[in-house]
Amino acid sequence: MSYRNLTKDETKALESQNCIAIDGWDKVQVTTDFVCTNIKNVTFSGKNYLGAFYDKIPLPSKTYDFSGIYNARLHNCTIKNRCYIKNIGTAISNYIIQEDCIIQHVGTLMAEGESSFGNGTEVNPVNEAGGREVIIYDELSAHTAYLMAFYRHKPKLIENLEKTILSKVQSITSKTGYIGKNTAILNCGMLKNIKTGSDAILEGVPYLSNGSINSTSDAPTYIGTGVNAADFIVSSGSTVSDNAYLRHCFVGQGCEIANSYTAENSLFFANSQCLQGEACSIFAGPFTVTHHKSTLLIAGYYSFFNAGSGTNQSNHMYKLGPVHQGIIERGGKTGSDSYVMWPAQIGAFTMILGRHYSNPDISSLPFSYLIENDGKSILMPAQNIFNVGVTRDAQKWPKRDKRKGKNPLDYVISEALNPHTINKILDGIEILKQLQQKASPQGKNLMYKNTQLSLISIIRGIKLYEQALVKYVGDELIYAIKRANFDSIKKSFVYPENNQWVDLAGLLCKTSILDVFIEEMETNKPNTGDWNTFYNKQFNAYNKLKQAHAFNVLKQYFNIDIVSCTNEEISNFVKNWMDNNTKVKNSILMDAKKEFNTKSKIGFGIDGDIESRDIDFSLVRGKVEDNSFVKGLELEYDNINKEAELLINQLTK
Repeated sequence: MSYRNLTKDETKALESQNCIAIDGWDKVQVTTDFVCTNIKNVTFSGKNYLGAFYDKIPLPSKTYDFSGIYNARLHNCTIKNRCYIKNIGTAISNYIIQEDCIIQHVGTLMAEGESSFGNGTEVNPVNEAGGREVIIYDELSAHTAYLMAFYRHKPKLIENLEKTILSKVQSITSKTGYIGKNTAILNCGMLKNIKTGSDAILEGVPYLSNGSINSTSDAPTYIGTGVNAADFIVSSGSTVSDNAYLRHCFVGQGCEIANSYTAENSLFFANSQCLQGEACSIFAGPFTVTHHKSTLLIAGYYSFFNAGSGTNQSNHMYKLGPVHQGIIERGGKTGSDSYVMWPAQIGAFTMILGRHYSNPDISSLPFSYLIENDGKSILMPAQNIFNVGVTRDAQKWPKRDKRKGKNPLDYVISEALNPHTINKILDGIEILKQLQQKASPQGKNLMYKNTQLSLISIIRGIKLYEQALVKYVGDELIYAIKRANFDSIKKSFVYPENNQWVDLAGLLCKTSILDVFIEEMETNKPNTGDWNTFYNKQFNAYNKLKQAHAFNVLKQYFNIDIVSCTNEEISNFVKNWMDNNTKVKNSILMDAKKEFNTKSKIGFGIDGDIESRDIDFSLVRGKVEDNSFVKGLELEYDNINKEAELLINQLTK
């Protein structure tokens, strides 16, 4: 855009409209089609560049006005075409404001000194005492943050990650703030050293300092009433509102932080929803959810996590300070008033009930119940594996993905039974069998890493884990043969040399592939584009690699070699899988039906004894057979069993 000096007539017109140029009108440059009609009561200082303001525009108040600048002070600013700036309390200082922005009733919008707008801020997640620092920047993903926080044993990797990020930070460091096109900033107080992308909305915000609001036209970001934030980044499509308080935080895409939530030194990634409670030094992986005022998450790693009311942890034992940390692997849940003393590590999809002071380490026993009885931590392995809640969660996460736009920062795989959890199950079976051998005839409880297990729960855990293996392998087998001829699969399949996997905060990746990638980043100068390309590639390769993992389990655990097995062996396994599916479905449905039993209906008959009254409970809850989840589950299992029957016929022929 080219600019010119004001004409004498334009200068006179502006002065007649109560405009002043403290450093002279020659410091005010305008576009060729500039008109001065809608510039009123404006004080200019420093050097300013003005676009064209003559269009009639709609305002957020559902009224109309002409674009222009009214009742404001501008210092060293560039205001692009069709902006509407009105009633600025102190000044707008050192800012580039792109086209079609509305800035109204704002106290101060200023850039002071050099700023990177939250980029380069060092956050201390997981361990409050430090040691797992993550440097935040605009394109930070959960996976890069995971490497920075948990791969400190790779100092060269960490060094190169930090160098690359800080180089990127330096490239955006500026003395001038930036407001993206079509942004609305309304009724705000002090906004200092912030930048926004396009289509952002800031409304009723009292204080923001050193931050980026990375909004886009296809994924607008909203910062709402009462928000107080400093040293932060908020990603596209997210909402921070209703008196939320943030210090040294990164908020990923599609997140909601609201209702007086307080967080410091914390990371929140895709689709996390945090309301009313408190976070201190947490790594909240994708779909971390907490809704309650009384909930404190501190010094921990979580993903696909749901916190019950009163959930709490403590991260020190009053000796060396807050040096302890905890991990709740993907899919964990806590009941009301649950407590865990860190350090602890909880396995995937485990339900935590009660208070636990014994520092449990049950990462190799996923899908469990960890309950409290008389102050002791009781573990019920695999009890949660075919729970209706876990099944429903795995289905709902993809449907609740709020992210929009074409550039996801986080690559999220939400499956419950996946190579990582299946490997944990394989380890868990070995652990339980060893414990079973140690069990006494009297059936006393056994100890495993500060938790107690009964012999009955051990035997049941092995059975449930084996059912999960059959389901996982059978599902992949049916899917593979449905897509390709069985003989061609046998001829082309090659077993993987390494079958270990890692959960990179939502992205499932083979350990051997990640090790190669890390080695490349240690020896070569990496760039952030390479990282995203790697994550995208692993995300797209997941289904194929998962299939190879399943076939490896088929050989390792069930002694069926996909390369050399007969059709009869596969046919028999599929029949076993169908029987297993029936048991799994019945287990899930039985758990679902508990929501419709008599106990669940306590309180339905508010007037009188509900057992003696003729009450149709289905008018409130509906009937179990009409429930959408139940109907969908039965249909899913019926369809896949039909496919299995066709497959058996093909194999036998």
